[in-house]
Amino acid sequence: MIKAQQNRKLAKYMSSIEELVEEQIRKAREKGEFDNLEGYGKPLDLSENPYEPPEMRMVMRILKNNDFTPHWIQLGKDIDDATANLWKDVELFKNYCTAFVREKHSAVMISRFEKKKEHF
Repeated sequence: MIKAQQNRKLAKYMSSIEELVEEQIRKAREKGEFDNLEGYGKPLDLSENPYEPPEMRMVMRILKNNDFTPHWIQLGKDIDDATANLWKDVELFKNYCTAFVREKHSAVMISRFEKKKEHF
């Protein structure tokens, strides 16, 4: 009960701070305080990764400019591709099994099914 009351008070406090900040921003906009800022109307430069260590930025920029993909990223792409191919194979095998169950089972059909099953 006490924890819930504390949470409600905190939420009310945070809400009032948010409203105060929004009001200050609105007033500043009305006064035109945001109109003459440096870079106004230009897209943000998001080329730098804020999580990248500063000493690695130059290296990463050179690699990126030369279309080099770091090993862990390429590995992730390879895993995604392999997973997509696996699901395609699963779907094909499912369709093959469905067709196998519907049709009469000739010796050739059973042999093909067993080979597909082993390959899968």
